Amino acid sequence: MESLRTQDQAQAKQVERVEVAVSRLLRLGTLVAAILIAAGLLLLLLAAPTAIGPELITAGLITLVCTPLLRVAAAMVIYVRVGDLTYGIISFAVLAVVFAGILLGQTH
Repeated sequence: MESLRTQDQAQAKQVERVEVAVSRLLRLGTLVAAILIAAGLLLLLLAAPTAIGPELITAGLITLVCTPLLRVAAAMVIYVRVGDLTYGIISFAVLAVVFAGILLGQTH
């Protein structure tokens, strides 16, 4: 009984460490996306002669969209490690649908 409790506590600490790392990653991804978008907008507003402004905005938007996908991937890993295969499979299905949409939605 005691070993099960110790095992559960160790698993909870591991999940908590992963959650903290993921939350830091989400904050960093959001910050990077905001910086890229702001830099691109600034270049557009200043009418800079380079065409890098729209590319920076696009990179920022892609970063912003991909950041929550990292959270879903981390959730999938956590669920599988904890042994909750149902939610692990659901997380995998969400990622598969999103990536299929990305691949099938390309027009060129």
